[in-house]
Amino acid sequence: MSHFFLDVNRFLEAGQNVVIARIIFQTGSAPRSTGTGCIILEDGTIIGTVGGGALEYEVQQKALSVFKKKSSQLVNFQLTGKEVAQTDMLCGGIVDVFLEPITATNIATKEIFARVKTALDNNDKATLVTRVAEGIGHDQSTARMLVVDDGASVNTFGELGADIDLDQSVLLATCGPELMVDEDKGYSVFVEPIQTVSNLYIFGGGHISTCLSPLAKTVGFGVIVIDDRQEFANPARFPDADEIIVAPFSEAFKKITINASSYVAIITRGHLHDHQVLSATLKCSPGYIGMIGSSRKREIIYKALIDEGVSEETLKEVHSPIGLDIKAETPEEIAISIVAELIQERVLAG
Repeated sequence: MSHFFLDVNRFLEAGQNVVIARIIFQTGSAPRSTGTGCIILEDGTIIGTVGGGALEYEVQQKALSVFKKKSSQLVNFQLTGKEVAQTDMLCGGIVDVFLEPITATNIATKEIFARVKTALDNNDKATLVTRVAEGIGHDQSTARMLVVDDGASVNTFGELGADIDLDQSVLLATCGPELMVDEDKGYSVFVEPIQTVSNLYIFGGGHISTCLSPLAKTVGFGVIVIDDRQEFANPARFPDADEIIVAPFSEAFKKITINASSYVAIITRGHLHDHQVLSATLKCSPGYIGMIGSSRKREIIYKALIDEGVSEETLKEVHSPIGLDIKAETPEEIAISIVAELIQERVLAG
């Protein structure tokens, strides 16, 4: 699955140096919020985006300078008038972007991003803290710190220096990325909770699913497609999927882990399979369940589940018909309506 820090770790493991650029402060109207980041490679290639247009071009050029000097740079963009027209911003705003060189020769840095990967793999609670200042060298050992709560203990990797004393519990309780400034002690740090990528489990490999998979991937979901037919669940039909599982729907649940951060879209080829998948999914308590179908189909399945002991209150949590009501008719339109609902639910979930 895709994740900004996983990409950083992948490049470091391959021995490749990168510059990461993150928006650490933003006011005004902008499509990218605080915490949004991109990776710039030494050939100028950008992975991700911090807003596009003139702003992103300037970030790219600054990154080349960071590669050359091997030290961090803090860039302030005040966008008005013509500059606004050349970006994705709707009106003027201020954006502070922090660019830092991440080199594969810095063992401490490599360990921290490897630990980030482990935290994501294990769904541990973790927060990355980065010192923000001009001229921090690529080999500095006090540039960043990672705090990880694995459920059994809280551990810290890396350090920020003796002048910065932060409470671990406060860092782990941070809900979103934010810039912390201590004017008395004269330092700034950027605090980022390491949030796992939400997985979307698509049950059914039909036409709607082939449209849904790339759209969901584009907006940041990990995508797992499940169908019991090889001809419907294969890389040719789902080239963007992170995983494809060919198995009877009842058996598929033994191969996946659905939890509170998971999203489930039930788009199988019939009542029987939808009933089967919905029944199993409800036992996993995911963050979102959506099921395609008419009101009549829903009533039949719900009645059967109630007869099996499922409460009406539980069934009220299911989004059926799936997707926002935008009068969608084609597979493409239905997929758009589903992704719109997924985004809405993700925002509400915080």
